Amino acid sequence: NVATPRYPSDDPRIKPFFDGVPAINALAERTPGFVWRLSDPDEEAKAADVFGEPGLIIALSVWQDMASLREFVYRSDHLSYLRQRTQWFQPRMRANKALWWIDAGVRPSILEARHRLDYLTQHGASDIAFGFNDAFQKEVTT
Repeated sequence: NVATPRYPSDDPRIKPFFDGVPAINALAERTPGFVWRLSDPDEEAKAADVFGEPGLIIALSVWQDMASLREFVYRSDHLSYLRQRTQWFQPRMRANKALWWIDAGVRPSILEARHRLDYLTQHGASDIAFGFNDAFQKEVTT
């Protein structure tokens, strides 16, 4: 998930977003099915360079399954936060989030996230990248 803030980080209009980030991150980490999230400030700072967008905010996480992620995003206190996104962030002409399947133990990179978002923007949903409403099932090989 990527977002470009409407205001500088010290602007009082976006303060509620930044004040709420620690609680939302803690909520994610307590949610059943959560595996990992990008939490290295140095890696997060690279997002603007990788995406070529100054001030960009990125959230990158891994979940065991779609049901767990959906529970966090749409059925927890995160939803009230999500509903305020238009107050805090600029609309995007490109995809602002992409989902994709990974193998157990894999941690995606910011660069991979950029490629997946670009693919989704250019080609639409597929097994390469998709959204909640058009999730492709992971092929399981034995």
